[in-house]
Amino acid sequence: MRQTTQGHDARRGSLRRLRPLATVLVAALGVTGAAAAPASAALTSDATSATQVPATGAGSSTGTTTRIVTLVTGDRVIVTTVAGQTRYTIEPAVPGDAAFQSYRDAQGDYHVVPALAEPFLGTALDPSLFDVTAQLRAHAQARTDAVAEVGTQASAHVVAALRAAIGADVRAGRRPGTTVPHLTGLPAAPKSDSQAPATAAAGYPLRILQVDVTDRSGHPANGQAMLLNTDSGFKFENLIPVNGGVGRVALPAGHYGIEFSDETFDTQGNVTSAYAVTKTDFTVPATGTVPDVALNGRTAVPVRVATPLPSIPQLINVGWFRTDASHSVNPASTQDPAIGFDYIVMGNIPFAVNPQPAAKVGTVSSQVQWVGGNAKGTYRYDTSFTNSGVPDVSALKVTSAQLATVHNHYYADPSAPTGGAVDDLPYDYANPGLLTGFALLPQAMPADVTEYLNAAPHTYWAQQVMEGTGLVFNDDPAALTAGSTTSIDWGRGPLAPGVGQHTILPDAVGANSCQACAAGTDVQLNVNDFDDDTPGQQGSPGYQADGTPLQVTSSLTAYQNGQSLGTTPGSSSFSISNAPATGAQYKVVYDTSAATSQVSQSTSTDTTWAFSTTPAAESGAALTPLGTCTGQSKTTPCQVLPLLNISTRLAASEDNTAAPGAESMGLTIGHVSYNGTGSHAAITSATVQVSFDGGKTWQTAQLTRTGAASAGTYTAGWTDPATDIGVHPSIRITATDAVGGSIDQTVNNAYEIVKGA
Repeated sequence: MRQTTQGHDARRGSLRRLRPLATVLVAALGVTGAAAAPASAALTSDATSATQVPATGAGSSTGTTTRIVTLVTGDRVIVTTVAGQTRYTIEPAVPGDAAFQSYRDAQGDYHVVPALAEPFLGTALDPSLFDVTAQLRAHAQARTDAVAEVGTQASAHVVAALRAAIGADVRAGRRPGTTVPHLTGLPAAPKSDSQAPATAAAGYPLRILQVDVTDRSGHPANGQAMLLNTDSGFKFENLIPVNGGVGRVALPAGHYGIEFSDETFDTQGNVTSAYAVTKTDFTVPATGTVPDVALNGRTAVPVRVATPLPSIPQLINVGWFRTDASHSVNPASTQDPAIGFDYIVMGNIPFAVNPQPAAKVGTVSSQVQWVGGNAKGTYRYDTSFTNSGVPDVSALKVTSAQLATVHNHYYADPSAPTGGAVDDLPYDYANPGLLTGFALLPQAMPADVTEYLNAAPHTYWAQQVMEGTGLVFNDDPAALTAGSTTSIDWGRGPLAPGVGQHTILPDAVGANSCQACAAGTDVQLNVNDFDDDTPGQQGSPGYQADGTPLQVTSSLTAYQNGQSLGTTPGSSSFSISNAPATGAQYKVVYDTSAATSQVSQSTSTDTTWAFSTTPAAESGAALTPLGTCTGQSKTTPCQVLPLLNISTRLAASEDNTAAPGAESMGLTIGHVSYNGTGSHAAITSATVQVSFDGGKTWQTAQLTRTGAASAGTYTAGWTDPATDIGVHPSIRITATDAVGGSIDQTVNNAYEIVKGA
């Protein structure tokens, strides 16, 4: 199973568009990150800094980047871009119960709304501060961390004030948000494109619609409702305010769909439940009386999933997505009129939604993700249910025959905090407007966890693992087969730079950017810093447990036909647009260092690649049509660079330690590939050397072929010395291929020898 984060955001394009009539739902944020590295004149660096807006469009040439947007509530939105495609993961400020709503507006900006903040939008909290994309955009322009510092400093007293105000309202029997706290120290509001006045209804005769909303207790509800004209969203597509249970809006006659969501709180300001009510179809007549639309919270039923083994709910993620009829017959439209939301609840917070039929006009889709496991954390179920309409979510179930079994083995650096996190996102490629985000589930590391995932039609699963070191691992998407059993290692060392061998699913809507490709005179290479033993997994620096970025010092130097193209400190990538059309010889030297108190293994690396872009070396390496690269066209296809790739399987424990005595390591030398396209040149040589004294002396390991002579599969063996204290060996691997390619890679402190391990 290969579960990458590629392709959850960019492939939506203009989906999930909302034209706000009133103030949109958003959340106050700050951003953390590091400065960008300079690029030389001859060599263009494609690496984006931690403060830059992450690439979300197809064709971006960046590798993996991580950005964090910190909400004023202390919750964080982790923005991960892999091969030019972006996903959003929510990390609650305090592990346990939490609730969030997220969606994308008409301009494509992504929003996250903590339940605690929602009652105060437009009063104590400026709604424009809750636009994640706008915050990233503003921070990139400012080139400063000031916003992040203000946001994180404000979170503690802001959360206390919001909870106190909500608690006071609940105790007094008032609607939460009635008491408006006075907040100080909030970050300045970035410019939000979503604040532009709505013009969707211009030119159409308008009717007055009243929406009547009652909550789960039968009382008038407050909040905002999403409305879409399902004949054509170009006529009307908006958020409208609901106050005292009533919302009124002028809009054209026609067919519509609507959604409203809300929360309940206890006397301490904690979220106790959340719900959504939707109405798939209703009509606003052109003449006569316009009937009120009633949304009743009491019609919502709690999400429940029956599993073969007993399970405690850990997370519920519900997506609702409504499109219009014109979209289905006019795919060439410059916009995709649609509305939708995701609602995520964690821990013991129940979520309810009312059943609704399939759409009569346009389409409606819903997706429910439910995660639950046992108290010991040795297994969990991750299930997904997609429907046209909204089913009775109280009667969902999975059987053993519907499940795929995945044995996850989480490796960890012994110097790192034991607390990590994981997230799984089911993506329904037949309904690309559904779930866009996930929330992190705490995961102790090292650990072995059996995961049961349902093999739903049109669905692949993407997984992300965040370790205590601050490393983030992403794998390729997996379309699961019911009854299958697979095993995955996460963070198994030695960790080293690479590009990997990847799978792009044919149903993955949207483009996937090639990390090592050439097209005509364009050449691009983007290296992952910390790839582990699984060739399709990508390891990159993320954020440590205290919220600070994992600092990685790096330097990349490239040579073309023996001439230096320059050095880019802090970069893991390069691209050129004036390569010789007949091909050239390249050498890339990449060095990294990540020595911190939380990283004691794979602390630094030195890698040198040599390869060619001559047609002979590229024979048979045309990139799969599912991928893209810079410079490609109908007449100039992408060619995967014949870059050598190393995959190791060291016989070590899950904290990457080994005992003195005989040591072995599986070794596979291959080439970068996408769905098998890439160089298939024979591997002509390989060596493994080990140093136990920091590189002063080296011992050559015994290397035994385990496959065909040209296959590049080996087992390496050596002896770990006896020791009373920890010893951190370094490993050097070299290899060559039949077309002149080579790799020379050293990983320092590759693992640890521990007496009695």
